[in-house]
Amino acid sequence: MTKLAVLQTDCIVGDVAANTAQALDLLDEAAAAGAELAVLPECFSTGSGDLALAGGYAEAVPGPSSNALAASASRHSMWIVAAVVEKLDAGLANTSLIFAPDGSLIAKYRKRFLYMREADAFVRGERGLAVDMGFVTAGITICYDYMFPEYVRALVDNDARLLIHSTAWSTTDACEERGYDAHVNYRAQSVTRAIENGIFLMTANHGGNWNRDGSIRPVGRSCIIAPWGEILAELDMGAGVAVAEVDFADANFDDADTWAAAHAPYYHDYQTYPVPPISNL
Repeated sequence: MTKLAVLQTDCIVGDVAANTAQALDLLDEAAAAGAELAVLPECFSTGSGDLALAGGYAEAVPGPSSNALAASASRHSMWIVAAVVEKLDAGLANTSLIFAPDGSLIAKYRKRFLYMREADAFVRGERGLAVDMGFVTAGITICYDYMFPEYVRALVDNDARLLIHSTAWSTTDACEERGYDAHVNYRAQSVTRAIENGIFLMTANHGGNWNRDGSIRPVGRSCIIAPWGEILAELDMGAGVAVAEVDFADANFDDADTWAAAHAPYYHDYQTYPVPPISNL
């Protein structure tokens, strides 16, 4: 059994030091609960709804925030996945940093699918990432990435049995005028990705501010989801930590007694029976 933690932040937009301090407190809380893996939201240390200002918030990696996260990972012997605005020679990237329990930064993942105007602010990632953590292989995504089921399936094809999703899932006046319920859609999308792939899913969201004028409003609801769609742990709004203990054997596609093999052989059947040719009439 493995304990997982999703961390939900209440961001002070642009105040990197304050947001990093908050994250470190939440990491302490996750570690005290026995978590072996903790996940922070997208651009946790800055917010980035104000894309034109993102360059002023960004840090190179390594830098003060990433060094503090590395120290926390080492102190607690805990995996940490944290998404930041990274300063590059070529511009900015929306980047997940993966820290091993010894504090080493073993990998970076740069967001592949950039939502609308994000493409004007961030360098697009060129490669997906699946990380063998010993107790599970985790596929790394950031926010809009998981809107693309083929991308998530490609991570599963590369042995991911846990999807890590750092996000800033939000609502706006325009969304609400259209009848788009961001709370419902965020939860529905997360549950769907877990069920259709027979995997566990961790999604860490903001629970407070995202931009300075409040026009983009995160919906909270960070959670951990089982392969059968059960919400194992969740938060509402505000800052906090949700912890769940899971058995990754339940996402083993080859063991006849597990959920995927015994009740939901979606991945097996997808591999066994390819999508047939489509007739157009």
